[in-house]
Amino acid sequence: MIGLAIDTSSELSGLALYHDHTLLAQIQWASARRHSEQLLPQLDALCRLANITPPQITTVAVSLGPGSWSGVRVGISMAKGLALANDAHIIGVNALDVLAWPWRGVCAITACLALGRGRYAIAHYPDTSWHPGTIQPHNVALPQLATLDATMICCAPFVWEQIQAVCPPHIVYLSAITPPTLIAQIAFATDTTRTQLIEPLYLGDAVITNP
Repeated sequence: MIGLAIDTSSELSGLALYHDHTLLAQIQWASARRHSEQLLPQLDALCRLANITPPQITTVAVSLGPGSWSGVRVGISMAKGLALANDAHIIGVNALDVLAWPWRGVCAITACLALGRGRYAIAHYPDTSWHPGTIQPHNVALPQLATLDATMICCAPFVWEQIQAVCPPHIVYLSAITPPTLIAQIAFATDTTRTQLIEPLYLGDAVITNP
């Protein structure tokens, strides 16, 4: 099995290639909002690095969001295209689950992702061994984070810079730069979602920006 993991749910994108459960190569880069122009060239570079061709990919794990509206759309489109072209299996993973995964069964934690226009996706994870896809995410405005009922929060550093001044002072911040390998780990553990069931988890409207 040659597997590909795709994460385009934020301004930090990533790809990883696997043979069975062994990592062959991965790449992570600051994509900002340029997912559509960067994803294919990065996949081509990764495949050449791993000596793999795209038609060899038999399984695709992709972040469904929430997060960047355009980024999620680009990632899922690539995943579906590869799955259809290669008759490959596709698995969708919640981006908030990816953030919280390292602390699964260790401690209760709140995961947070930026949606744009001052909106954020959050999900509260218990200290027990939760199952991916079972935790309900919420779309909140920045001022609502002032009353956040949590003791620890995990998010990317650039998101923490946006919300730190608003969050209650007792909250412990855990930096979360999630590699695409985490998406693959969750996909290996929850290999249940088929191509026709893959739908983006936006939690909000598209953010329109100037070119």
